[in-house]
Amino acid sequence: MTERQNKAYDYFRQQGFLPVDGESYPVFKSYDQGDNRLGELTAVVAVVWGFAYHAVYKVIQGYLCSLWFHREGQAYFEILRPSQRGPTCSLQEAVDILYGLSLGAELPFLRIYAIEERFLGEYEALKGYIIKTEYSDDHSEYAYRIKDVLELSGGINLNKRNRLKKFFKQLNISLQPIRKENVHLCLEVQKAWCARRACSFCESFVGCEKNALAIMAVIFDEQVHTGIIGYFDTVPVGYAICEKKNEQMAFLYFGKSTVPDFFVYLIYMIVKMYFSDVACLNINEDMGNAGLRLFKAHLGIHELWRKYSCTFTRAIEGESDDRTAA
Repeated sequence: MTERQNKAYDYFRQQGFLPVDGESYPVFKSYDQGDNRLGELTAVVAVVWGFAYHAVYKVIQGYLCSLWFHREGQAYFEILRPSQRGPTCSLQEAVDILYGLSLGAELPFLRIYAIEERFLGEYEALKGYIIKTEYSDDHSEYAYRIKDVLELSGGINLNKRNRLKKFFKQLNISLQPIRKENVHLCLEVQKAWCARRACSFCESFVGCEKNALAIMAVIFDEQVHTGIIGYFDTVPVGYAICEKKNEQMAFLYFGKSTVPDFFVYLIYMIVKMYFSDVACLNINEDMGNAGLRLFKAHLGIHELWRKYSCTFTRAIEGESDDRTAA
């Protein structure tokens, strides 16, 4: 982190914010229901990647507020609504509190990120601020209808079909569900995958995926999370870890294979085996990586779900709010 970020981090810890880590999973999970789709920031994603952003959190007037420090020098909040009982203050009051904390930490402004399009109007209607709204397709989420993931016909599915057909014919492939007692095999596959690549590749986007997966292995709950391990003969060569949130949404969290194209097969099979009754599969963003973008585009017809950021600075008294969208 930068010197300014370190200073801000210390300030928020002094204000009662706690580190986002595996131990905070129950808190985030309690907000992972109801009206929150949570976008990319499901409870799992928050706690397994919190270390990479030195993230901290605090429940403020019923809202779960987490602060994330980006490597490019930016810091942003994510706000989650309570899923059971309502918050004890309005969104205006919550943002006012966070703005005051940001000033106390000597941050130049308050940035709130990962705002779903359906909630954007509420943030842009807040009073007393100059609000700048932005989004980037690099950080939009890839969402697929389940029937489109399973569809193999037509030109749009040619790449997926060609990748899958060689595995359909192989007799030495077996799939096993991930359980608490074998989730460590995912780490073995991950380590083998990482051994062929420079660490700087992953860290240039988010952080060490092995570290995040190690946290996933600790919090893995067979009642909540779903996964499969793929074997060639008796050797594990790939895995996929997902979660069915409800009838509308399933999330793909982690997955890798040491065999080219086998991960596509694992996605296809886990959807077919576990998510046929779900409307959509969300596999998160491509972070601007061309290879990852191509991979996700070739999984089938998809939508990009935008996540917006709103930057708040105080309007000068007597000056009208200047809201711009980029």
